[in-house]
Amino acid sequence: MDLLRQDSATREDLGMLAVMDALAAKDQVTQRELSRQTGLNLKKVNFCLHKLLEKGYIKFQRALHSPDKRVYLYILTPAGLKAKSELTYRFLKFTLAFYNQVEAKVQQTLVAMEKAGVERVVLYGASDAARMVQEQTRANGIKVVGIRDERCQDPEFGGLPLLRVADLQHRGWDGVLITALENLDAAEHFLQEAGVVSSKIWKLS
Repeated sequence: MDLLRQDSATREDLGMLAVMDALAAKDQVTQRELSRQTGLNLKKVNFCLHKLLEKGYIKFQRALHSPDKRVYLYILTPAGLKAKSELTYRFLKFTLAFYNQVEAKVQQTLVAMEKAGVERVVLYGASDAARMVQEQTRANGIKVVGIRDERCQDPEFGGLPLLRVADLQHRGWDGVLITALENLDAAEHFLQEAGVVSSKIWKLS
């Protein structure tokens, strides 16, 4: 599996791990509390809970002290505690493998860009990959001049100025490197719509 394109099963496991972590932190938790603690919406929380119930990793009971008899509390079972430990260990290994893969892709891409004569680059996507690019470009002839990310509210990221869409049309750069770690095709399409020619768009190889 290409870790830059995480599949639905991986995302599902990550969601269930987040829910189990929240359940392990408290004796009894409601769905709304789980949504607030995990950052998942209620629909995703409900999906994860059903999966965990099917596997026998959680159980539920009515909230005895709630005036609303429809409120249920969810409790992690011993089997759930064991599964949580196994998932945690697996994703620790996953995270390390993910980091190593992205780092290798960054190195390969920067070598290719340097050979192509790219000296000044704009990054698209505030991510760990963007930080890796910054670290590695200190050792070669490429300079990162800015970063674009619609989700970023701060004026800078890692010391890089956050650029507007209009800034992408100024030719103070030789290439745009996509450092977003998901929705890569959408990122490329956005850059093309913003006026960046395909030959100037680089992706982690």
